Amino acid sequence: MKISFFIGSLSRGGAERVISILANDYCARGWDVDVVLMLKNVVDYPLDEGIRIVDITGHSSNYLKNAPHWAMSIRKYLKDRKPDRVVSFAGRINALVLTATVGMKQTIIVSERNDPKHDGRGKGMLWYCNRIYHRADKIVFQNTYEKSCFDKSLEDRGCIIPNPIAVNALKEDTQEMVIATAGRLGPQKNQAMLVRAMAQVHEKYPEVKCRIYGEGSLRETLQQQIRELGLNNTVTLEGNVSDIHQRLAKCGIFVMTSNFEGLSNALIEAMMMGLPCITTNFPGVDELITNGENGLMIPLDDHAALAQQIERLLADPEFAKVLGRNAKEYAQRFKAEVVLQQWHEVIGE
Repeated sequence: MKISFFIGSLSRGGAERVISILANDYCARGWDVDVVLMLKNVVDYPLDEGIRIVDITGHSSNYLKNAPHWAMSIRKYLKDRKPDRVVSFAGRINALVLTATVGMKQTIIVSERNDPKHDGRGKGMLWYCNRIYHRADKIVFQNTYEKSCFDKSLEDRGCIIPNPIAVNALKEDTQEMVIATAGRLGPQKNQAMLVRAMAQVHEKYPEVKCRIYGEGSLRETLQQQIRELGLNNTVTLEGNVSDIHQRLAKCGIFVMTSNFEGLSNALIEAMMMGLPCITTNFPGVDELITNGENGLMIPLDDHAALAQQIERLLADPEFAKVLGRNAKEYAQRFKAEVVLQQWHEVIGE
């Protein structure tokens, strides 16, 4: 059996991690696996040596200018390879793959990986996705919120499969007072909100540290904000690290400040590790967090509310432990072996 995965790149990110897990799993099951990269030829996740990387990135970063190149490359690739299954991740790439294969007999599964109303695709592209998705054999959503963003006419083709999550460390019983977050340094993740909150927390708890893991376009902006608030010895930008779980295991609280998400791998991983979590109430997060039971929710971009909840957990470590235990128990449904079986049922033999 041949399977081909389509994605922008395999740089660090939630969708990229899921593709790497799926590709490795299908390779281990004896399938012939390709991963087709359309935006950047970058591979930051370990892949089985039997997996082939196919680069069809174009010469322009402009979606419309590059669309003809992508369409022709996709058609040629699929005619040559004739895979039994095609699995595509992310809205625009899904639309391209489905458009490029018009007139071809190809089994195609597409998956939404972000908030369709806030991921930048625009109303026009969302309208087009609602039309072209009728060509897909199956549409995989991460949660019911994502599914609700699309036409009812796609109901029968849609199913919900959460992200397969695996962690290699659990929260340690540490006395370190460290706040942590992980994600691309960009507007969507809104780490600036955490930096502002830490300025407030620092006044009451000067010994508390904050570590921000990830890289991105806003690194210099965030570093300047840290300097201006006098937090050089409190907040550090740690970059991308290979031992993220081991580092988070030593932290006391995990914070998610995103303005929107699909289904946050970083948040689920922190929950699975047993960390008490504070998150903004972006659309769909209420399918993960029950406020006050397995985590805490705060309004979007409200740094004062974030500071208040951080201080609440610092002042009440027993409550923090309860949140962490409940989060860990809830997150078991996202274990890789459980979720991969759901993917196997959709992709089929």
